[in-house]
Amino acid sequence: MDGGMCMLKKMFILLAVFALTACTQTQKDFALVDTKGYLSNPESVSEMPQDALVANQQFALALYQQLLNDQKNVFFSPLSVQLALSMTANGAANSTLKEMLDVLRYPDVENMNDFSRLTQSYLLKQSDLFSINNSVWIKDAYKEKVKQPFLNDVVKHYGSMVATLDFSQNSAAETINQWVKENTQGRIKQVIKPPIDALTVMFLINTLTFQAKWEEPFDKMLTKNDSFANLSEKIQYVVGSRNLPYFEDDRVSVASFLTKNQKQEVMILLPKVGVTLSNQNLIEILSMEMPVSSVAVQLPKVMINAEAELKDTLGKMGMPSAFVDDIADFSNMAHDAKADGLHIFSVVHKTFWMLDEEGTEAAAVTKVEMQIKSSPAGDYSFVVNRPFTVVIRDKESGLILFMGHIIDPQP
Repeated sequence: MDGGMCMLKKMFILLAVFALTACTQTQKDFALVDTKGYLSNPESVSEMPQDALVANQQFALALYQQLLNDQKNVFFSPLSVQLALSMTANGAANSTLKEMLDVLRYPDVENMNDFSRLTQSYLLKQSDLFSINNSVWIKDAYKEKVKQPFLNDVVKHYGSMVATLDFSQNSAAETINQWVKENTQGRIKQVIKPPIDALTVMFLINTLTFQAKWEEPFDKMLTKNDSFANLSEKIQYVVGSRNLPYFEDDRVSVASFLTKNQKQEVMILLPKVGVTLSNQNLIEILSMEMPVSSVAVQLPKVMINAEAELKDTLGKMGMPSAFVDDIADFSNMAHDAKADGLHIFSVVHKTFWMLDEEGTEAAAVTKVEMQIKSSPAGDYSFVVNRPFTVVIRDKESGLILFMGHIIDPQP
């Protein structure tokens, strides 16, 4: 299978969708920048820039391989993580910035911001099925140190809402959690557990949501219980015959399920027993034009929540400096950043995925927590009854929204 330009045109991007909801009154009370948290006037983008698609694919696959675990579900939004880290990288400098750009697969800050802005614009213009929101929350006692050019960049390129809060009050965590809940349509309710650490001075948060109906819904009367590999109890499956893009060889069976607007697709990759798919396998498969075939489908209903702390993972991927207080350089974010030991304390990523007879829904949040240092996812039979890989992407561009490896669809 030839990668080539076809691969670039159909690059998959794992996504989590974001809700386009306004800030609550509590948040507005503390707003520093009067923005809604998303690009209110997205640019007209007819297709994704190839360099942005390449960056997304490379980052998605690298993160997927790091997170892959045979013992638990993996489901994440590479796009959400990219956007949160890209906002943060606007405050980085020198070797810390270079490491972050290398991990994110961007050549420089200008390209990173342009690609981030155009990606959000493309998705928001393509469909109302997506929502993307960004916010920056600053400790009130630290706001005077935060540099204005940094805030200008996160507002201009990410439409970020910027606010200050008294982090010493439990209500601060409640306010941020409420923002996350509203912007993930209630699917993710908490990203911060009070009390907030006294050394924490900033949170940079991205939320992303996606909700779509199938092009052809499954008949609920046909839903049945059946076994799934490695699980002791039976699970529910949606069942039906479909004409859909389908591919099968000695390594894998692949089926693509279109959404009602035919612009997005959920690709299910079912490896043959004993086969592990490499990144190159994934690139080849996802770059193919699959023929439409008659397929007898048995697909597990899915309802999962996943969570990952990405600090160690991102360090292994090539950006360790950002997490070390004596090494990190975020001097473009705040005054006295080096002296204060300003660094990334944690990168928490939470996701939700649901698949049933009617359609599919996914949500994600990525929270980057900044601290200072302390003193001294027919003709053929497609029965998905064993662990499988899932890719939710924009069909036209190949943008990857969500990706995962599922070993238990109904935990």
